[in-house]
Amino acid sequence: MTPRVSVIIPCYRAADTLRRAAASALAGAPGDLELLLVDDGSPDDTPALCDALAGGDPRIRALHRENGGAGAARNTGLAAARGDWVLFLDADDELLPGLWQALPPALQARPGLVLFGMERASGPAPCPLAPGRWDTLADLGAALDPLLFESGYLAAPYPKLFRADVIRQAGLRFNEALAVNEDVLFNLEYLAACDARPLICCLGGRYYRQNDLAGGSLSRRLRGDLLDAEAVTRPALDRLLRGAGWDDAERTALLTKSRVRAALNQYGLLTGRGGAMPFARRRALFARILADGEARAALRARLRQDPNRLAALPYRLGAALRAPGMLAAYTMVKNRLLGL
Repeated sequence: MTPRVSVIIPCYRAADTLRRAAASALAGAPGDLELLLVDDGSPDDTPALCDALAGGDPRIRALHRENGGAGAARNTGLAAARGDWVLFLDADDELLPGLWQALPPALQARPGLVLFGMERASGPAPCPLAPGRWDTLADLGAALDPLLFESGYLAAPYPKLFRADVIRQAGLRFNEALAVNEDVLFNLEYLAACDARPLICCLGGRYYRQNDLAGGSLSRRLRGDLLDAEAVTRPALDRLLRGAGWDDAERTALLTKSRVRAALNQYGLLTGRGGAMPFARRRALFARILADGEARAALRARLRQDPNRLAALPYRLGAALRAPGMLAAYTMVKNRLLGL
């Protein structure tokens, strides 16, 4: 029997949460569900737990690979998946009740994507797209901007189902060279390859919970690769918008927003997250942000609105003077004093 849906869970150091994630995928699921647990070379009890869960339910398969990151683990799952549809679930997240009952009408319409609502542990995450059928990318209108940026609904690998035939025919895989934005790139390339009508069926309920308050969350640790990752994904966004017939002004506005947003996010990590990073690396990242005129203007506007004016003053001066060394030095001293 061919599985209707393949759920892929990449697993790394997930011994404390995997059982809950797997149970949430199986609760109320049809008998033809396929649940793939991909152990990404985890050094804890995760590999044994994957095998134990697979031994207790015929719908579950455990796959083991050397450590390569979440994108590589998802690729291993894609290579093994036998379903008509693919759903990605992170090992520390969970599906919420009601999804399997809500899906059949949308699956029968054979859209490119089935999108559904989610909630985050850190706060509300409303879907920018109204429930219903959306035939083309152009039909999304003003919703495309928040879908791509503020909400993450078209950036993350969840909360959605992909058509497996589109993935197979286009040979789509996550870029394993990227440690961030590999999911953004996959989604953009998928949408560009998909000519299904409707393009998206959006369900009305919330069926995914992202537990994003964990210390390992990408948004909660210092990293310096956001600018490089955005530079890789921006051409894919450009190709998607060109293919969808977006005019130059609209396309340029979205591409600029992608670049500026990455710069502001990188600035936020540099100034607000503790962690070891050499002075030269910090300085180089601040220099890249300040060299982008639109990003610099957006940053200065944000700093002018900072309610803590005294603490923001050195950053305002550094941005105004275009002094990346000043920003790097102040950040390192401040973080050391705060124990970050």
